[in-house]
Amino acid sequence: MIAERHNASQHTLYANQTGNAGDCTSGAHSSLPWRWLGWFFAATVLTSFVLNEIWEMAQMSAYVETAGRSWTSTLGLCTRAAVGDVGIILGIYAAGALAAGDLGWGLRGRWNIYATVAVLGLAYAALVEHAALAAGRWSYSERMPVVFVLGAGLWPLLQMTLLPPLTFWIARWWAGRSATRGAL
Repeated sequence: MIAERHNASQHTLYANQTGNAGDCTSGAHSSLPWRWLGWFFAATVLTSFVLNEIWEMAQMSAYVETAGRSWTSTLGLCTRAAVGDVGIILGIYAAGALAAGDLGWGLRGRWNIYATVAVLGLAYAALVEHAALAAGRWSYSERMPVVFVLGAGLWPLLQMTLLPPLTFWIARWWAGRSATRGAL
């Protein structure tokens, strides 16, 4: 009985991953993909916040406005920025869902999904950095390497190129782990 329940759970997860969720006809498993998606979004928000908070704190010396300040004096600013970064990452996910026509597109874990997310993050970061610098919202210290072709600092470009795919990968792993353990 336990083995059957585990195999059925594994089948449902695989079916959802491959886009064949309709193959699982048992009413007992019909809510699993939605729960898995819920775990995925919860893990996305938490993972995104933690990764971006760490990144924001680490790059503060690269901005004139925060260079030389203690970590306690920049914590509030970095936390607000990390919350904004969570919103950006959820926006990237929403754009991907609209383009794919599938709310669960991030659960597939294919390389092209992560590459697309990285490109969207890079494009967004380049636009935001360019606009913020032009508007005088912030400026770079000598510790910020600048990518002149994009007119933006390297650290924020890397942040939005690397962290969104990493966030979705960790969230997918976490959601799948929760589902296979029966936490759903």
